[in-house]
Amino acid sequence: VAEQKQALEARQLEEQQARLREQQAQAQRQQALADQARVAADNARRAQQQAAAADVRQYLPISKDAPDYPQRALDKGIEGDCTVEYSVTPEGKVENPKVVGNCHPMFIRPSLLAAATFRYKPRMVDGQAVSVAGVRNTFHYKIH
Repeated sequence: VAEQKQALEARQLEEQQARLREQQAQAQRQQALADQARVAADNARRAQQQAAAADVRQYLPISKDAPDYPQRALDKGIEGDCTVEYSVTPEGKVENPKVVGNCHPMFIRPSLLAAATFRYKPRMVDGQAVSVAGVRNTFHYKIH
């Protein structure tokens, strides 16, 4: 009777351990599925971000004519730089050019006039042309 009881307890213990192993295996399978789903979601999010980034294109200059060197500055041997800041419109035109920083007064007008003639291929976001503020261009006035 004691042997039968021990055998029964041993069989019950084995069955209990088998159920526990099966539960652990099931939990591992569920964890693996959850990990796969998380990786797939991360990959999908990255792919979407890359696709969105690919649909954003920077503005590109099409024409940028140099300013005229002021004759008075040439006669006096004056050289210098002049930085102009402006916005590029969705049409690729320059809007609201203004001089920033130090610029010799003789170079202001030709720099602003030259910048106003610049043309750009506009910046594209989600297939739409958008304006870009804070674009800067520095004109270098050097006598050669």
